[in-house]
Amino acid sequence: MKTVTLRDMETGIITVRLSGDLTRTTLTTIRSAIGKAAAECPAAVLVDLSEVRQTTPGHLTPLATASYKAREMWGVPVLLYGADPEIARDLAAYRSFVVLAGSREQALEAGRSTVPRWMRRCLTPLPSQARAARVFIDEACRSWGLMARCDDARLVVTELAANAIRHARTEFDVFVSCPGRYLRVAVRDGSPAMPRAVVPTIESGRGLHLIEAVSTHTGVTRIPGGKIVWALLRV
Repeated sequence: MKTVTLRDMETGIITVRLSGDLTRTTLTTIRSAIGKAAAECPAAVLVDLSEVRQTTPGHLTPLATASYKAREMWGVPVLLYGADPEIARDLAAYRSFVVLAGSREQALEAGRSTVPRWMRRCLTPLPSQARAARVFIDEACRSWGLMARCDDARLVVTELAANAIRHARTEFDVFVSCPGRYLRVAVRDGSPAMPRAVVPTIESGRGLHLIEAVSTHTGVTRIPGGKIVWALLRV
């Protein structure tokens, strides 16, 4: 089973494309791909089944369970689409666990209507832009009624923006979303270098430690041409 993960930076939707035979031995790959995508807390996860074949009946339960668990654990909508008629018919038995769309367009529409809380701001690598990032977070938290987590979100975005300005030295995007039970704050920059946790001193080195202290989950996702550093704050 081959998996390809695509991230749409305009909508915040992640697409997981699966191709190959659906067998007992490939289910671990499928569970891992869906789980990792949902763990980033995007606006939604779309799972493309158009190139998946079911060679032996009875292997759809783990697929449905993986989608359900990812949604329940991270609060992120998981939508399947493009299944062939046989798989679509068998998945109908799990309609209380999964959302199945006929086409990608239908899945995208469902994802956009389900999760409107997604915002993006492109900034330049100047010291003043850290303040612009905080103002952006303020706007999002205020409009979504999440002021209780605003201070922590401001701290996170300040450190992430500072790292992008100081180390990546490229234009960077700030993303904030709340698809379910987590408020996600993320920064994408154009440097492939991974952030390093260092022993903090009075002057520096406290950024990642501060982020980890106020966040429920943190992570770094490699993407073509750079990376996304993100943190999740439970709401």
